[in-house]
Amino acid sequence: MSGGVDSSVAAALMQEAGWEVAGVTLRLADDPAAVEATGGRSCCAPDDLRDARRVAQILDIPHYVANYAAHFEAAVITPFARAYAAGRTPNPCVECNRRVKFDPLLRRARQIGASKLVTGHYARIARGEDGRWRLLRGVDREKDQSYFLYMLGQETLPALHFPLGALTKDAVRAVARRAGLPTAEKPESQEICFVGPRRRYAEVVEARVGAPEGGDLVHIDGRRLGTHAGVHRYTVGQRRGLGIAAGEPLYVVELRAASREVVVGPRKALERRHLRLSEVSWVLGEAPLDRPATVQIRYRHSGAPGRVVEAWERGCLVELDEPVRGAAPGQAVVLYDGEEVLGGGTLEEATA
Repeated sequence: MSGGVDSSVAAALMQEAGWEVAGVTLRLADDPAAVEATGGRSCCAPDDLRDARRVAQILDIPHYVANYAAHFEAAVITPFARAYAAGRTPNPCVECNRRVKFDPLLRRARQIGASKLVTGHYARIARGEDGRWRLLRGVDREKDQSYFLYMLGQETLPALHFPLGALTKDAVRAVARRAGLPTAEKPESQEICFVGPRRRYAEVVEARVGAPEGGDLVHIDGRRLGTHAGVHRYTVGQRRGLGIAAGEPLYVVELRAASREVVVGPRKALERRHLRLSEVSWVLGEAPLDRPATVQIRYRHSGAPGRVVEAWERGCLVELDEPVRGAAPGQAVVLYDGEEVLGGGTLEEATA
């Protein structure tokens, strides 16, 4: 229970269905200054903890707070900072699900004899005719969060339940109003939980790994166009804020941390068709070789047709039918067959 409307309603729906429910809130930040720097949006900030506790009181269920701040820092924030300093574009929400929310909490749930770990994610779980578990998109496509859950597999899915997967956001708020929950109208944060209006990505990086040295802004044809203040201040596909004047629109095409170069070029230079992935995870336990799929390279990406053409232990090569733009090393790449999540991995290299 994060203190938001989604997890509040998930708890209420499970209780309505006759389950014995207990709420757990993860404390992911101990430093008041860090919470303040995010504008109070740090995951499970004091206001969120109070909201979660109040919802538990209204539902008359036990509520526990688990301090995962040190683990969150070590498993999510510090790796995020190191990746950005190395010129990558990591997705901390994927790593939080993988390393903080599911594995540790599932172990804890099993220790106390809980039958299910329930969250407020907008995704669905179904069992196929072959007896294997499937992960599906949430019905509300605008809120669908299956992209962040591709690492869930056959060992994990049977122990999970996502009661909001079949609901729209409006329906969730209606349930919260009906149940008299104080989170019914609580606004959503669109920021990464440890970044906010008073704390930029670069500050998170510099606070943990120091300020990476600046270097040269170079064109893909080799021309030196100017200088920059560190590769961690840029991302592949970026156009604004380059600080250079050119006769054509230029975009960040590549970040070379070793040589401290930010490489720019025309929009056409962003196009990539071949994606090499690491840390792959397949929901059914096996790579979907040559299976037509929709390949999503960002959370809000509409997807592009493609398929896995090669697979090896913990890695694969994805080939797209048509090029995509803005494929950056470090991003999560997720494959779908219609509504079904096939799996995904971390982008290591994107080539034409």
